[in-house]
Amino acid sequence: MDQATIVSYALGYIAVAIAVFLMFLPALAVLGLLLLGAGAVQVIVLLIDAMAVGLYKTVLRMYHHLLDRWQNRPRSRLTAH
Repeated sequence: MDQATIVSYALGYIAVAIAVFLMFLPALAVLGLLLLGAGAVQVIVLLIDAMAVGLYKTVLRMYHHLLDRWQNRPRSRLTAH
């Protein structure tokens, strides 16, 4: 087998590899866009979760503050009306 045949086979293999890559390029692009979309949804869910935890802590803090004020108020005698 001479050198020209080896080079032509190598160029043929490279051409086939490039053609296969170009055939799968739209599928790879769609897969990449799906991964980007899934990442964006995950970030949004993380932000909603953080907001829910913050809101829960704020409401719990307000509840404890009101409970402390209600339990620590001075006890006065009942007055007649």
